[in-house]
Amino acid sequence: MFKTGIIVMIITMLSRILGLARTMIIATIFGASYITDAYFSAFKIANLFRQLLGEGALGTVFIPLYNEKEVKFGEKEAKKFIFSILNLLFLFLIIITAFNLFFSKDIINFIANGYDEKTKDLASILLKIMSSYILFIGLSGMICAILNNFKKFIIPASTSLLFNISIIFFAIKYSEKFGIYALAIGVTVGGILQLLITLPSFFKIVKTYSFKIDFKDEYLKRIFVLIIPMLVGIFARQINSIFDVYFASSLKSGSVTALENATRIYNLPLGVFAISLSTIVYPHLSKSIEKKDINEAKSYIEQGLKILAFFIIPSIIVLTLYSKEVISLILGYGNYKNEAIKLTSESLFYYVIGLYFYSAIHLLSRAFYSMKNTKLPVMFSIISIFINILLNYLLVKKFRHMGLALSTSISAMVNFLLLYFVFNKKYFKLDLFKIVRFFLIVTTISIIAFIISLYFSNILIKLLIFILIYLLIWSYPIKRKGKDVFKY
Repeated sequence: MFKTGIIVMIITMLSRILGLARTMIIATIFGASYITDAYFSAFKIANLFRQLLGEGALGTVFIPLYNEKEVKFGEKEAKKFIFSILNLLFLFLIIITAFNLFFSKDIINFIANGYDEKTKDLASILLKIMSSYILFIGLSGMICAILNNFKKFIIPASTSLLFNISIIFFAIKYSEKFGIYALAIGVTVGGILQLLITLPSFFKIVKTYSFKIDFKDEYLKRIFVLIIPMLVGIFARQINSIFDVYFASSLKSGSVTALENATRIYNLPLGVFAISLSTIVYPHLSKSIEKKDINEAKSYIEQGLKILAFFIIPSIIVLTLYSKEVISLILGYGNYKNEAIKLTSESLFYYVIGLYFYSAIHLLSRAFYSMKNTKLPVMFSIISIFINILLNYLLVKKFRHMGLALSTSISAMVNFLLLYFVFNKKYFKLDLFKIVRFFLIVTTISIIAFIISLYFSNILIKLLIFILIYLLIWSYPIKRKGKDVFKY
């Protein structure tokens, strides 16, 4: 598991670095204005169904049900289950794609009501162009979940590489000719590439394909029962994101772009470490629960929380205390002027405060899923979302974009605390003392590395020195204990 996790993290890291390059190129070419606000708003809507029906709820529910059916009825019958799910998903995505294509103006008017008419019109056209992306990314996401279940992690982790390359290519090659529309075309082509790269591995596993939907399959019925609470939770999170756009659309031009770019930067450690780790841990954790090995399951969760601390805490230190320098380094080129840098760095600072909580939510939610409890994580998610929307309303007038970012961090903390303490009470108790002790050790080492990095002037050198000192201090315990350093 550890080696596989490292490989997936490396691939995800490359993808996130490309994502940062994509953000840099968009910022350099287009800056931060109503044009980019329109693009990011339209893309957020088009991307809504990636988590909703891709590798999110549907994929998570699919894994235990497929494995159960394969054990009971054999591989051939279990693969019919795959075909039924994909065929139903295809039909549903066609309807959603058509809805976004024909009602794009109404959707934009509802979601980004604070925009002026020219921004709304532009966002509407961009959403029409990107509407077919919903179909491709929805199918790709589900196929990636299927591949993960068959322990094929590399291709699913690699799909985002092609997506980022597509947008970068269209931005550089066609931005002068098509303007912001080049990005929308790049998004759609990227979705097609993400689907195409998964198909060879998928057909290698299933060997054939059937367009039949077996409505009598009890597992197909069960997947709808299990998925409903998860869909509610994920849909609520996506709606929460849409509400952020709603509140930000009433702020000064460029605020939506600043928040989106800050999100992309703090998503780098989140995607590389939290999501990769959760993807790898979940099947192992699920099997431990099935064989009633509580000690092994407990160990997976505790080690997961510690590994997250090892990577996320230093990320928090750097991205908060060096927020302006990091934004200037990554985005401060071309049309991305000083005001845009200021807005983005302030947003990043308050987003990153909640980075560990948001990272750990991915792991703890899967701990509940392993116990076949999909309702409580959804309930806690909805509670935190209501808190976020309420805080958005209370803080946006006084603190503007910073208030929206802080609201996200506070709601993530509430979600984490609910997941952690309820899991301990309902199932089995995690060793809080060991987790907090490790947390404090990581924080202390991170602060030492930060203080030493202050003696250097160039931000790139500061970051390199920080990483070097941090890893140097950890080198002895890691050399002595190896991966067991996360056990104690």
